[in-house]
Amino acid sequence: MTRRNNPAKNVLVTGAGSGLGQATAKMLKKDGWNVFGTLIEGQSEGEARGLGIIPLVVDIADRQSVEAARRDIDAAVGPDGLAALVNVAGVAAVAGGVIEGVSEERTRALFDVNVFGTLNAIQVFLPLLRRYGPARIVNVASSGVRVPTAFSGIYSISKYATEGITNALRYELPIFGIEATSIEPGAIATPMTGDGSATTEKTWDTMPDAVRDAYYDKLNPSLEFMNGMISQANPPEDVAKVILKALKARKMKIRYIAGKDVRLLPPVQRLLGENAFEKVMLKVQKIGPR
Repeated sequence: MTRRNNPAKNVLVTGAGSGLGQATAKMLKKDGWNVFGTLIEGQSEGEARGLGIIPLVVDIADRQSVEAARRDIDAAVGPDGLAALVNVAGVAAVAGGVIEGVSEERTRALFDVNVFGTLNAIQVFLPLLRRYGPARIVNVASSGVRVPTAFSGIYSISKYATEGITNALRYELPIFGIEATSIEPGAIATPMTGDGSATTEKTWDTMPDAVRDAYYDKLNPSLEFMNGMISQANPPEDVAKVILKALKARKMKIRYIAGKDVRLLPPVQRLLGENAFEKVMLKVQKIGPR
């Protein structure tokens, strides 16, 4: 299959049915891209079409479902392939609980989407990206890989894995002219983030009694920091702008920080050094012996 000299700018955005994914898909469509977007069961295909997005109902954690979507997109794009893949789909379990108390079932469910779902999309759609040539992959990680917060450990671990995937791709794909980057956003105002204090209280109720008894009085005051971040979360459009900036850059950066709540973290971290920076963040989050 021979690519045309001026191929179409086809892009796939996962998680395009709501929140950051939808904001990104809308912005890319406005910028002139031909946008395919994955939705989950129950999200409105009609709404997506009304926004100019070509919808595909996909369970990103299910390999067969992703491969079925690939066949549909392949038939639509033909020799042009995909110019970009933007992996937004994920479970935003920011207030997911202390590591000791998160069940194996909840951990696996989170990893199925945040890690294996991202891998599924990359592995399945790379042939279409290679067909295009100098394509781009954008994976949404989290500022939690830079500054973990108490009560969001499992989520942060999943996003460390996402960052690891991106870093590995940066060493495997240059032979095809394909670039990859990570987006590290702060808190994003989406239906999944909800109200900070209400979310953390609800999560405490899912913890085993022994874990709750051990942690609650000592750790709960520290959660004011995370609750404050959630309550002042960034509009998804602000993060979508950073994704668009990455896709349009002459050469993508290794990573992009996105959000007013986290933009100063990298320079402060560089200035202080890792150990001093961690001491400051532990103090800010009121974490220490009680």
